[in-house]
Parts: sequence; C-alpha cells; structure tokens
Amino acid sequence: MKLKRFLLALFAGILAVGSLALAACSGGGEDDDNDRNEGPVTISYQLSGVMDGEDLDTFSFAKGAFWLKLMSDGSIVMDRYNFGNYNASPAAENDDYIQNYMQGEWEETTRDGVEALSIEIYVLNDAGIKTQSSNATAYNSNGTYSCSLKMEVVTGSGFFRQVQFTGGKTLYADADEFIEKNAKEFVAPESVATFTDEEHGGTVYLQKDGALLIYNGYSQIATGTWANDKAGNITVTLSGKPVTVTVDIAADTATFAYEYALYGDEYKINFTFTAKYSEIPEQEAAAQKNVYTGAYNGQTWTLTLTDATNCTMSTSMAGYTIPFSGTYVKDANGVVTVTCNPEDDRLQGIWAGVSNVKWQLNDDQTMTAVEEEAKD
Repeated sequence: MKLKRFLLALFAGILAVGSLALAACSGGGEDDDNDRNEGPVTISYQLSGVMDGEDLDTFSFAKGAFWLKLMSDGSIVMDRYNFGNYNASPAAENDDYIQNYMQGEWEETTRDGVEALSIEIYVLNDAGIKTQSSNATAYNSNGTYSCSLKMEVVTGSGFFRQVQFTGGKTLYADADEFIEKNAKEFVAPESVATFTDEEHGGTVYLQKDGALLIYNGYSQIATGTWANDKAGNITVTLSGKPVTVTVDIAADTATFAYEYALYGDEYKINFTFTAKYSEIPEQEAAAQKNVYTGAYNGQTWTLTLTDATNCTMSTSMAGYTIPFSGTYVKDANGVVTVTCNPEDDRLQGIWAGVSNVKWQLNDDQTMTAVEEEAKD
C-alpha cells in the first residue's frame, strides 16, 4: 500500500513532536566470553515485547511486536513485526516483518543473588556508531526473564516508549510463529452506516449516538458529529466547523469532502467520501456539551471534560492527534484552568506552550484563550 510505505518513511519527519514515554533502564554487567565463538551460533534465550495502546491509534502502523534473540556467541538479533498494519502473511512475504531491526550484546550475570541477563541493544549508523541504545537487566523468576527496554516507535522518529519484555530459553520456533502469535485482526468501530473513499483507503463511521469517526486506513484521524433528517439534509461537524454534505436523493448518494494534512502543505490527502443515502438512518444532532474547541498561537486545541475534575486536551500536529490527560478547575465565570504533567521531555515542551493559558468556555462549544500574566 503506497500510503502505508509513505507514512513509515515520513514518520521520522512528521512526528518529531514528542516521546510517548521515556524512562531509564538498569545497566549491564561484567564481560565474560565463556568460549561463545565455538560451535554453531544458536539462540540461547529469546524474549518478546509489544508496543501497543490507545495512544497509538492515530498511527496504528507504528504498533509492533519485538523478538529479542540472545545468540550463543553473545550477540543479539532483534526482529520487529508491525502488527498494526494487520498483515499476517508468512515472514518470507510479509513487508511488515523486519529482520535485524536492532542488534546488541548480552551476557549471563548475577545481581543480588538472582540469575539475570545483562542486555544492550542499539542500531549502528553508517559510521558504525551506536544509536538508540538501551540497556537492561532481565531477572530470572522461575525460568522466566523480564526487563524493560526503551524503544523508538519508528526508527528516526524521536518518539520513544518503554516496552516490557519477557521470555526464556524457548518462545518461538521461527519467524512465522512469531508473526502468528502476535498478529491482530482489525475490528472496525461500531456504526450504523459508513461513507467510504476506496481510492484513498478512507472510511467514515457514523455511530448511533451521533458521533462520527474518520479513519485513514486503520488509523483514526478525526472525530465529529452527524445528523440526518431523512428529507435529504445531512449535517456533519468536524472540529466544531460544519462540513457541506451533498445529497442526491434520485441517485441515492450522499457525498462530502475532507482534506487530511499529513505533513503540512507538502503532503495532503483530499478524501471524497460517498455513501448510499437510503442506508443512513435518521439521527438528531448530537450535543457535545463537554467538548470545546479553541485556538492559541495558531494551534487548535480540543478540551473534553470527562467528569467533574478530569479532562483531556488534544492538538493536531502533522496530521496526527497529540493527546494529553489532566485535571481542571472551573470558576463561577466558566473559565477553566487545566493542569497536565507529561512525563516525557518533548511532550512537556508542547504542553509548556499552553500551560499558562486559561480557557473561557462559550455556549457554542468554543473556548477562548485567556493568557495569564507571566510570573516573576
């Protein structure tokens, strides 16, 4: 799929926004060769880890499983399978299975009287310099070893998160079993009707509560609301703005356009979504009383009040939604102060741009930025 390949190649540039989760791992142990170079090289230990979660739903192609193979000569070979592309074909013909994704070294050691494996993984650049290095100690518990390694979401993207690895002396017989055990089946969102753009691989799911979800392939890229009076009038609202929907009752079609900015003005997808009008049920307009949209310094933000004290805020960068979770306090005038403490340095940098802003909530579901005076 051309778009998928483009996304993977482009990911390094468009997602230099923030790390998804970054923490330190424990280090390695003393070097001990133990005649590892004698005889054929086989797998001594193998561990696996999974990178998944709702925070990757807007770029599902980045979801993956990792196969960490600790070889008898002290080397490490790590393979990756991007299960978020829902390709379960055998390894030999699977574009989403990446052999030798990373490499490294390991050794057996003892820490605090516990058998363990000292692990270092990395990528060698063209100059032979280690990059993306991560170290960990995998401790033995009844034959199962476990550790956490810092993994980049996609090589070169600058987005990292901690991935938990577990395993032992046996795990997968071969790459085909690795794929089989980690393959996922795409489950489409529940819907009462859909719009599609087959040329660009887009789908719009109309849900029974009046919510609308737009997917680019397997990634959710936008949300909104919809309504239909069954008299030829469909309303669609995205980011608080109405979208024109053209209905031709005689031709039994409903059509609307949506521009998806994947990488600013350099790469856009112009979707044309079409559905059979007769298949779209009647639906009253959905009220989004707890969802507000506003702008600050040219950046659009969406605030969702999930309960009396908790909320989420999100913004779009390079066509992808960057979510934040936090708490809020609303005063008697409807002015909201949001508090969020992202763990990652890069996400902290994004949040810092609006951390001094309060938001006036308006009756039309918009919000107006109220900048606080800088503190001495």
